[in-house]
Amino acid sequence: MATSINQVRFNSTDQRLQQDLKSRVDAYFAYTGLKRTATMSMWLQAFFWMGSTAALVALLSSGALPVLLAWPLAGLLGIFMAATGFNVGHDAIHGAFSGNRIVNGLLSFTFDVSGASSYTWSNAHNFVHHTYTNVPGVDHDLDPGPFMVFTAKENPHWIYRFQHLYSFVLYFFTYIVWVFKKDFQQIAAPDPRTGKSHPTARKVEVVVGKLAHFAVFLGLPLLVSGYAPWQVVFGYFSAIAVAGLTLAVVFQLAHVVEGTDFPMVDADNRINDSWAAHQLRTTANFAPESAWWNFFTGGLNHQVEHHLLYKIAHCHYPALAPIVRDVATRHGVPYHEFPTFRSALGAHVRMMKRFGAGISQTASNHADGNRHHTSTEPLPAE
Repeated sequence: MATSINQVRFNSTDQRLQQDLKSRVDAYFAYTGLKRTATMSMWLQAFFWMGSTAALVALLSSGALPVLLAWPLAGLLGIFMAATGFNVGHDAIHGAFSGNRIVNGLLSFTFDVSGASSYTWSNAHNFVHHTYTNVPGVDHDLDPGPFMVFTAKENPHWIYRFQHLYSFVLYFFTYIVWVFKKDFQQIAAPDPRTGKSHPTARKVEVVVGKLAHFAVFLGLPLLVSGYAPWQVVFGYFSAIAVAGLTLAVVFQLAHVVEGTDFPMVDADNRINDSWAAHQLRTTANFAPESAWWNFFTGGLNHQVEHHLLYKIAHCHYPALAPIVRDVATRHGVPYHEFPTFRSALGAHVRMMKRFGAGISQTASNHADGNRHHTSTEPLPAE
C-alpha cells in the first residue's frame, strides 16, 4: 500500500550538510560573478535541440523523403525530442533556465508540445520525486507497472528474474504510456501537494498541450505529407517509442543502479536522514567528465548535483561537482558516481537482475563493497 506523501517526514533536523553546501555554492557564484541561470552557450544548446527537432518535423511532414528513409528519421526525431526535454523543458520547469518566470513558462511548453504535460511533471517530478527520491511506496518513479520491479520484493514472480533482459524492450513504451495514459491519470488524481482536485484551468492546460502535440506530430504530417495515414501513424509511434527508450535509460541510470539506497519509511512515516543526505544516498552520476553526455542529457549525467541544486541551470553542474563531492566527503555521506555510461548501464542491468531475484539493494551494497561509488570519510573534528 502506498504511503501518504503528506505524512512522510525526514527524521533528521541536522542541516549542516545543506548549509555547508549552500555556503560553498554561494561563494562559487560570488567569486565567478556568474548568474545561476543559463549561460549563452546553454541558450545556443537549447536552440540547437529545439531547432533540430523542428527541422526534422518539417522535413518528415513535407513528404519529400521516401518512406524507407523517413522511418529511421522518425526514430532520430524521437532522440531529438528526448534531448529537447532534457536540455530545455526540464530546466525550465524547475525554474532554472531563466530568472524570468514568463520565459521559463514558454520554454516549459516545449514539454507539452512534445506530448508530456509540464504541469503534471512539475507535481510528480519536482515535488514528489525530488523530495522522496527512491522511497518505495512514495516515489512513483519506482512503480514501473506490472512487468518490472524497481525495488526488492519477497518471493517475486518468476518472470521478474528475466527483467534485466526484457526491460529495455518495455522502455520503448515509456513515452507512449506517458502521452496517452499517465498524464491523464495524474490530473484525475488529487494534487499531491494539497490533496485536493487540480484546478480546472490546469486540467484545461493539460488538454491544450495534448492537442498541440497531436496537431504538430500527427495532424501536420497527415495533412501535408502525402504519406498514407498508416505510414504517418507508424512513424509517429516509432518516434515516441525511441524517445521513451532514451528517456527511460537516462533516468534509470540516476537512481536504479548499484550503490544507491532505497530507504523505507519507518513506523512513524519518517525517513532516517536529512533531505540533503537522502539525495546523496539515492542518486548517482554517470560519465561526469564527458562533454558529450553533458551536452546530450542536459546535465542529467550530473544527477547528484541536479538533485541538490535543482534551481541552478545544468550548465554549471560540471564546475559545481567538485564542490558537492568535497562537501559529501567532509560530512561522511556517499557520492555515487560511475565513470562511463557503459559502467552505469551495467550497474543498472545488475540491479534489475537482483531485484528480479528478490535481492535487496542493501544486501547487494554489503556484498559489493564500495566498488561502484566514491567512498567518503567522516567530517574531521575542528
